[in-house]
Amino acid sequence: MKFKKIKVVLFLIFSLSFFAFIPAKTTKAQAIGIKISPTKTEEMVNPGDVLNEKIKVTNESNSAKTFFVYLRDFKAAGETGIANLIAPGSEPGPYLSSWINITDQGLELAPSEEKTIDFTINVPKNAGPGGYYGAVVFGTEPPKINVTGEERGAAMSIAQQAASLILLRVSGDIIEVADIREFTTDKRIYSLPFEIKFLTRIENTGNVHVKPRGEIFIKNMLGQEVTKIYFNDVGANVLPGTIRRFEDSWPGTRGLGKYQAALILSFGTSAEQGGQGKQTLYLENTFWILPWKIIIPTVLALTLLIILISLLLKFYKNKAVKKAMRQMGIRQTGYASRQYRPSLKLHLALIISVFLLLIFLISVIIYFIFFA
Repeated sequence: MKFKKIKVVLFLIFSLSFFAFIPAKTTKAQAIGIKISPTKTEEMVNPGDVLNEKIKVTNESNSAKTFFVYLRDFKAAGETGIANLIAPGSEPGPYLSSWINITDQGLELAPSEEKTIDFTINVPKNAGPGGYYGAVVFGTEPPKINVTGEERGAAMSIAQQAASLILLRVSGDIIEVADIREFTTDKRIYSLPFEIKFLTRIENTGNVHVKPRGEIFIKNMLGQEVTKIYFNDVGANVLPGTIRRFEDSWPGTRGLGKYQAALILSFGTSAEQGGQGKQTLYLENTFWILPWKIIIPTVLALTLLIILISLLLKFYKNKAVKKAMRQMGIRQTGYASRQYRPSLKLHLALIISVFLLLIFLISVIIYFIFFA
């Protein structure tokens, strides 16, 4: 009976192990099965303009699929820069989905097939200046009209989706105002090796999206520039009335002392293009790199060196006093008899220890001069 139970347990363990190591049948890209290009369109327009745009759609799955078009507005989801797609008309805001004309017919694509979809954006003549935001979304299910609730009349979609974001800047009295709300490091003190992580939060209080770009200059305690980091080289936008987080890092294996990080950014549109001209933002922060694995042994070695030197000075002092007393014919007093008299072996050990410590300290100094 016990043998049968053991066989059952072994069979269950083998079965679970077998299924646990079966590779997944699809990757993330295969699960989505759709690719669109471009993923973002940015244009500067005037009231009354008509834009003719194109979107390429590719079926990346292994089976034929039919894709349907949905129109959406979008806003920032928190501070991460992720677009939050919302149904047209569900809330007031600077949105443009109602300006877009595009086919509502299903788009049939064979595996790996690519097609181009034409659409137009009709900017109203009474459109006010500032930024407007919308999206063209492709999904694998036809639109379903919601007849109740806040999203009444809006096309609702589920299942697999891919979106192309549209950001328009309508000319006029554009207000471009941004500020650095935070520029910090994740820690104040780093050891070796290190990875300094910079967190930057940019707030946009204007009426149009801005694209802050620049560099983080890092200088050591001597004022020498050791490196620079390109900030927002991908061209991410900060939408009006939002704060966006940016994260950068500087990894390294050598460093010592206090460092200064200077963030220098620029944003804005030239006056010829209807903007307020280029503007600059600047903020500094400091941090320390302290190689504890080197500093602590060095401090201990210096402490021991001081102790050894003190013992040697005391030893030679006592020796000199006794020699002077003998030359003067003075008998050894109680003071001299109580002094510490190290043996010859201890004397040699002290000298060797001091010599080794000096070699160690010289090695540390050479490391910091030529390699740190």
